This record gives sequence, C-alpha cells and structure tokens, in this order.
Amino acid sequence: MTVKLFMRAFALVAMLLASGSVSAFDIPTSVNEASVSKSRQTPFGLYLTPTDAYKAVQKEPSIVLIDVRDPVEISFVGHPEPMDSNIPLRTVTKKFNPKSGKYKMKANAGFVADVDALMKRLGLSKSDPIIVSCRSGPRSAVAARLLHAAGYSNVWNQIEGFEGSIDKKTGARSKNGWRNAGLPWSYKINNGAQWQPANPE
Repeated sequence: MTVKLFMRAFALVAMLLASGSVSAFDIPTSVNEASVSKSRQTPFGLYLTPTDAYKAVQKEPSIVLIDVRDPVEISFVGHPEPMDSNIPLRTVTKKFNPKSGKYKMKANAGFVADVDALMKRLGLSKSDPIIVSCRSGPRSAVAARLLHAAGYSNVWNQIEGFEGSIDKKTGARSKNGWRNAGLPWSYKINNGAQWQPANPE
C-alpha cells in the first residue's frame, strides 16, 4: 500500500469514527462566488484558489486532485503537487487551425469513464470531494459540468488553474495560478498519476 493510499484510508477511518459518514468534508474557501467569471462557473458553485486547494489536500489527503490538461501540456509545463491523476478533458491533435494559430483539440469522449475508474481504484464514491484544475480555470469548469451531469455531487473548480491568467501588459501568464502562488509543483508525473484511459483506443 502506498503512503498516499494509506493516508486516504486513515483519513476515511477517522471520518467514520468521528461522524459516521465520509460523504463530505468541510473545505474552506476564500473565493466569493459572485466574483467567479461565467467561464469558470459550475452547477456546484464550489470554487477554490490554488492556496485553498493546496491547504485542503494537505489537511485531507483523501480529497482527489485531478489535472484535466493534455498529458503533453503538463509534461512540458508542469503540474500541481500532489496530483492524484491527469485525466484530460481534451487532447491536442496535429490539425492546425490557421485562424487561431493553434493546433485543434478533440474531446476526450471517455473523460467521465476515466474519472469513474480513478474513483473506483481509490475506493471512493461520486459523493467524495474532487478538485479539478486546468491551465487557468475554464476547462476545469467544463470538466465539473460533465461530472455534475454524471451524478457527482462534490466537485470543486480550482478557478486559477496551474499557470493562471494572462497579464495583458506583459502577455505572460503571471497574474495568479498554482505555480505563481509558489506552491509545490513538478514536471515529473508519479507512476499511477498518469492518464489511464478506461477504454483505450
């Protein structure tokens, strides 16, 4: 049993003894819901800053942190630590869009199935807390909406993402975000946290 799984099991047992239930945690947030932009809003209305998210997973190791960016993106840019899994909402294709000047992305049709498989591996349910994160908040909001439609009930959007928003003066992603907050991050993906498609193509 890994240290992470042991900590999860310990936290769940402690919760059972204390309250008889492990379906919800008290996750403090500093986000004013009214200030969340439309692109980052979710049906849950649950939002965290990077610092809020980091404090939450440090306090309760059984909270699941999922990075929904493309695996190549996190390999080159880095990801939050700890990260339970990388499950992409979309993946980059080799088709170029001359209008946007970017490569097109395609949806991961198995996103919800991949999250289901992760939760099953961890021995958790759809009512257990999940934090979703992307580059700057909008993709993770879409991920949260999909999970809401699939019956999940406790999904938090980390609204600043890993890289944060663009500073219009400099053009750099330096305004906010996990990395800019000075929180732990890494380029290396721990074995077990890599994308593990439930239905590989």
